[in-house]
Amino acid sequence: MFVARWGRARDLLRLPPGSRVLDLGCAFGFGTGMLVDRYQTSGHDLSRAYIERARKRVPRARFTRGPADDVPYPDGYFDGVLLLDVLEHVPDQEAVVDEIARLLRPGGRLILSVPNRGALAGLDSLNVYRSLFGDGAPPPTDDPSWPQSPVHRHYSRTDLERLFGPRFRLLDTYYTGLGLAEPVNLFLLITLRLLLRTRRLYNLAQYLYFGIYLLEDLVRLDARGYHLMAEFERV
Repeated sequence: MFVARWGRARDLLRLPPGSRVLDLGCAFGFGTGMLVDRYQTSGHDLSRAYIERARKRVPRARFTRGPADDVPYPDGYFDGVLLLDVLEHVPDQEAVVDEIARLLRPGGRLILSVPNRGALAGLDSLNVYRSLFGDGAPPPTDDPSWPQSPVHRHYSRTDLERLFGPRFRLLDTYYTGLGLAEPVNLFLLITLRLLLRTRRLYNLAQYLYFGIYLLEDLVRLDARGYHLMAEFERV
Protein backbone atom coordinates (compact mmCIF):
# COMPACT_ATOMS: atom_id res chain seq x y z
CA MET A 1 0.00 0.00 0.00
CA PHE A 2 1.42 3.37 -1.01
CA VAL A 3 0.95 6.02 1.69
CA ALA A 4 2.75 9.23 0.81
CA ARG A 5 6.40 9.40 1.80
CA TRP A 6 6.32 6.22 3.89
CA GLY A 7 5.40 4.10 0.88
CA ARG A 8 7.85 5.99 -1.29
CA ALA A 9 10.65 5.45 1.21
CA ARG A 10 9.91 1.73 1.42
CA ASP A 11 10.15 1.41 -2.35
CA LEU A 12 13.35 3.46 -2.51
CA LEU A 13 15.13 1.02 -0.18
CA ARG A 14 15.45 -1.43 -3.10
CA LEU A 15 16.82 -4.19 -0.87
CA PRO A 16 16.43 -7.97 -1.24
CA PRO A 17 13.58 -9.56 0.72
CA GLY A 18 14.65 -10.51 4.23
CA SER A 19 17.12 -7.64 4.57
CA ARG A 20 17.44 -6.00 7.98
CA VAL A 21 15.80 -2.56 8.07
CA LEU A 22 15.57 -0.08 10.92
CA ASP A 23 12.74 2.46 11.15
CA LEU A 24 14.57 5.05 13.26
CA GLY A 25 12.16 7.41 14.97
CA CYS A 26 9.33 5.01 14.25
CA ALA A 27 6.71 6.76 16.47
CA PHE A 28 3.70 4.42 16.83
CA GLY A 29 4.79 2.15 13.97
CA PHE A 30 2.79 3.68 11.12
CA GLY A 31 5.63 3.26 8.63
CA THR A 32 7.11 0.21 10.34
CA GLY A 33 4.04 -1.80 9.45
CA MET A 34 4.71 -1.25 5.74
CA LEU A 35 8.09 -2.98 6.03
CA VAL A 36 7.39 -6.25 7.84
CA ASP A 37 6.04 -8.18 4.87
CA ARG A 38 9.29 -7.64 3.00
CA TYR A 39 12.08 -7.14 5.56
CA GLN A 40 13.34 -8.15 8.99
CA THR A 41 12.12 -4.96 10.61
CA SER A 42 13.13 -3.09 13.74
CA GLY A 43 11.79 0.18 15.13
CA HIS A 44 13.35 2.60 17.59
CA ASP A 45 11.87 5.71 19.20
CA LEU A 46 12.40 7.98 22.21
CA SER A 47 8.78 7.92 23.37
CA ARG A 48 7.75 5.11 25.69
CA ALA A 49 4.07 5.61 24.82
CA TYR A 50 4.79 5.41 21.10
CA ILE A 51 6.84 2.24 21.49
CA GLU A 52 4.06 0.58 23.48
CA ARG A 53 1.58 1.42 20.72
CA ALA A 54 4.01 0.27 18.02
CA ARG A 55 4.48 -3.14 19.66
CA LYS A 56 0.73 -3.69 19.62
CA ARG A 57 0.32 -2.33 16.11
CA VAL A 58 3.20 -4.27 14.51
CA PRO A 59 3.85 -7.41 16.62
CA ARG A 60 6.09 -8.93 13.94
CA ALA A 61 8.66 -6.14 14.29
CA ARG A 62 11.23 -5.72 17.03
CA PHE A 63 11.16 -2.42 18.96
CA THR A 64 13.63 -0.66 21.22
CA ARG A 65 13.40 2.66 23.03
CA GLY A 66 15.90 5.47 23.44
CA PRO A 67 17.39 8.51 21.71
CA ALA A 68 18.14 8.33 18.01
CA ASP A 69 21.88 8.47 18.66
CA ASP A 70 21.86 5.40 20.93
CA VAL A 71 20.42 2.34 19.19
CA PRO A 72 21.23 -1.06 20.79
CA TYR A 73 22.45 -3.02 17.77
CA PRO A 74 26.00 -3.96 16.70
CA ASP A 75 28.06 -2.15 14.08
CA GLY A 76 26.95 -2.77 10.50
CA TYR A 77 23.87 -4.72 11.59
CA PHE A 78 21.39 -3.12 9.19
CA ASP A 79 21.08 -3.19 5.41
CA GLY A 80 18.75 -0.19 5.39
CA VAL A 81 17.60 2.66 7.62
CA LEU A 82 14.54 4.88 7.30
CA LEU A 83 14.78 8.28 9.00
CA LEU A 84 11.49 9.97 8.16
CA ASP A 85 10.56 13.33 9.69
CA VAL A 86 13.05 12.81 12.53
CA LEU A 87 16.35 14.60 11.88
CA GLU A 88 14.77 18.06 12.13
CA HIS A 89 13.76 17.34 15.74
CA VAL A 90 16.83 15.79 17.37
CA PRO A 91 19.02 17.83 19.74
CA ASP A 92 22.32 16.57 18.26
CA GLN A 93 21.99 15.84 14.55
CA GLU A 94 25.69 15.07 14.10
CA ALA A 95 25.47 12.34 16.76
CA VAL A 96 22.50 10.81 14.95
CA VAL A 97 24.43 10.78 11.66
CA ASP A 98 27.34 9.08 13.45
CA GLU A 99 24.99 6.44 14.85
CA ILE A 100 23.43 5.70 11.45
CA ALA A 101 26.89 5.40 9.93
CA ARG A 102 27.76 2.88 12.65
CA LEU A 103 24.58 0.85 12.21
CA LEU A 104 24.62 0.60 8.40
CA ARG A 105 26.83 -1.89 6.59
CA PRO A 106 28.92 -0.65 3.62
CA GLY A 107 26.58 -0.39 0.66
CA GLY A 108 23.57 -0.08 2.98
CA ARG A 109 20.73 2.25 2.13
CA LEU A 110 19.48 5.31 4.02
CA ILE A 111 16.22 7.02 3.08
CA LEU A 112 15.40 10.19 4.97
CA SER A 113 12.85 12.98 4.80
CA VAL A 114 13.10 16.47 6.25
CA PRO A 115 11.43 19.84 5.73
CA ASN A 116 13.02 21.56 2.74
CA ARG A 117 14.88 24.84 3.25
CA GLY A 118 13.17 26.39 0.24
CA ALA A 119 10.70 29.14 -0.59
CA LEU A 120 7.94 27.61 1.57
CA ALA A 121 9.97 27.10 4.76
CA GLY A 122 8.43 30.17 6.37
CA LEU A 123 5.07 28.36 6.59
CA ASP A 124 6.37 25.96 9.24
CA SER A 125 3.61 25.89 11.87
CA LEU A 126 5.83 24.84 14.79
CA ASN A 127 8.35 27.62 14.18
CA VAL A 128 5.68 30.29 13.51
CA TYR A 129 3.83 29.30 16.70
CA ARG A 130 6.98 29.57 18.81
CA SER A 131 7.94 32.86 17.16
CA LEU A 132 4.52 34.33 17.95
CA PHE A 133 4.02 33.04 21.48
CA GLY A 134 7.46 32.12 22.81
CA ASP A 135 8.46 29.36 25.20
CA GLY A 136 5.86 30.34 27.80
CA ALA A 137 2.99 29.00 25.69
CA PRO A 138 2.02 25.31 25.65
CA PRO A 139 4.54 23.51 23.42
CA PRO A 140 3.37 23.01 19.82
CA THR A 141 4.19 19.31 19.84
CA ASP A 142 4.32 16.39 22.28
CA ASP A 143 7.63 15.26 20.79
CA PRO A 144 9.80 14.50 23.87
CA SER A 145 12.84 16.05 22.17
CA TRP A 146 11.18 19.48 21.79
CA PRO A 147 12.33 20.90 25.17
CA GLN A 148 15.96 20.17 24.24
CA SER A 149 15.60 21.30 20.62
CA PRO A 150 12.68 23.78 20.34
CA VAL A 151 13.05 24.44 16.63
CA HIS A 152 11.89 22.63 13.49
CA ARG A 153 14.96 22.59 11.22
CA HIS A 154 14.82 22.82 7.44
CA TYR A 155 17.51 21.47 5.10
CA SER A 156 18.69 21.94 1.54
CA ARG A 157 20.34 19.26 -0.57
CA THR A 158 23.67 20.98 0.12
CA ASP A 159 23.00 20.93 3.88
CA LEU A 160 22.44 17.18 3.78
CA GLU A 161 25.54 16.51 1.68
CA ARG A 162 27.60 18.51 4.16
CA LEU A 163 26.04 16.87 7.22
CA PHE A 164 26.40 13.28 6.01
CA GLY A 165 29.84 13.93 4.56
CA PRO A 166 32.17 11.35 3.03
CA ARG A 167 30.62 8.33 4.77
CA PHE A 168 27.48 8.54 2.63
CA ARG A 169 26.91 9.05 -1.09
CA LEU A 170 23.82 11.07 -2.00
CA LEU A 171 22.10 9.29 -4.86
CA ASP A 172 18.98 11.38 -5.44
CA THR A 173 16.56 13.90 -3.93
CA TYR A 174 12.80 14.25 -4.23
CA TYR A 175 10.67 17.32 -3.45
CA THR A 176 6.97 17.21 -2.58
CA GLY A 177 4.24 19.23 -0.94
CA LEU A 178 2.89 22.77 -1.04
CA GLY A 179 2.99 23.40 2.70
CA LEU A 180 -0.82 23.69 2.80
CA ALA A 181 -1.05 21.61 5.98
CA GLU A 182 1.04 24.12 7.93
CA PRO A 183 -1.50 26.99 8.18
CA VAL A 184 -4.12 24.41 9.17
CA ASN A 185 -1.93 23.11 12.00
CA LEU A 186 -1.10 26.66 13.11
CA PHE A 187 -4.82 27.45 13.38
CA LEU A 188 -5.39 24.28 15.42
CA LEU A 189 -2.43 25.07 17.67
CA ILE A 190 -3.65 28.59 18.42
CA THR A 191 -7.33 27.82 18.92
CA LEU A 192 -7.20 24.42 20.62
CA ARG A 193 -3.79 24.11 22.23
CA LEU A 194 -3.15 27.72 23.25
CA LEU A 195 -6.56 29.38 23.77
CA LEU A 196 -8.83 26.51 24.78
CA ARG A 197 -6.02 24.39 26.30
CA THR A 198 -7.71 21.17 25.20
CA ARG A 199 -5.08 18.67 24.16
CA ARG A 200 -7.57 15.86 23.57
CA LEU A 201 -9.58 17.90 21.06
CA TYR A 202 -6.40 19.09 19.40
CA ASN A 203 -5.20 15.51 19.01
CA LEU A 204 -8.49 14.60 17.32
CA ALA A 205 -8.46 17.68 15.10
CA GLN A 206 -4.92 16.82 14.00
CA TYR A 207 -6.36 14.10 11.77
CA LEU A 208 -7.45 16.94 9.47
CA TYR A 209 -3.87 18.20 9.43
CA PHE A 210 -2.49 14.71 8.81
CA GLY A 211 -4.95 14.11 5.97
CA ILE A 212 -3.88 17.28 4.15
CA TYR A 213 -0.26 16.46 4.93
CA LEU A 214 -0.56 13.05 3.26
CA LEU A 215 -2.49 14.32 0.25
CA GLU A 216 -0.14 17.16 -0.58
CA ASP A 217 2.85 14.86 -0.26
CA LEU A 218 1.60 13.16 -3.42
CA VAL A 219 2.35 16.37 -5.34
CA ARG A 220 5.86 16.17 -6.82
CA LEU A 221 7.62 19.51 -7.22
CA ASP A 222 11.03 20.98 -7.90
CA ALA A 223 13.36 22.31 -5.18
CA ARG A 224 10.63 24.73 -4.04
CA GLY A 225 8.60 21.89 -2.47
CA TYR A 226 7.97 21.91 1.26
CA HIS A 227 9.37 18.41 1.87
CA LEU A 228 12.71 16.92 0.86
CA MET A 229 13.42 13.19 0.63
CA ALA A 230 16.98 12.00 0.09
CA GLU A 231 18.35 8.62 -0.96
CA PHE A 232 21.83 7.77 0.41
CA GLU A 233 24.22 4.84 0.19
CA ARG A 234 26.71 4.01 2.95
CA VAL A 235 30.23 4.17 1.54
